[in-house]
Amino acid sequence: MTRVYTFLCLAVVVATGCTVTPREPSGTASESEEQRVLAAEDAYVAAEVARDEAALRRLVDDAFANNSATGTTAGKEELIRNVLNLNMTDQTISERSVMIQGDIAIIFGTSELHFQDPGEAERISRLRYTSVYVKRGEDWRMLALQMQPRAPL
Repeated sequence: MTRVYTFLCLAVVVATGCTVTPREPSGTASESEEQRVLAAEDAYVAAEVARDEAALRRLVDDAFANNSATGTTAGKEELIRNVLNLNMTDQTISERSVMIQGDIAIIFGTSELHFQDPGEAERISRLRYTSVYVKRGEDWRMLALQMQPRAPL
């Protein structure tokens, strides 16, 4: 059901002809909402790097689905378990834009993840991602995530 809901949300956004807007605000109400979505994602990234389980539980929706390159999906508990086991030291987001349609927001971006296992050299993964957020009350929560390697520039 979660996969169907996520697909339908994306289909609605595409069918309505929403435009993707840049990150820089100019002060309108919709741009204020965009900033709230981006702030939720920034909080998620900070929780990921800090391995803050309480924050991850608050920021990730219960209906969350991670769409992997292997063709499988995973839910909220698996995502949190995986994040808590990472040796991520930093994460930088770039090339980010957002579109909002009602209570659904989609963020497109690039993430550079830094990992370092004890006694090992730092590894960097540069990924392109799409994250879907849903508004629950006044809060934006991550509903879905897809990541893949970023093509060389």
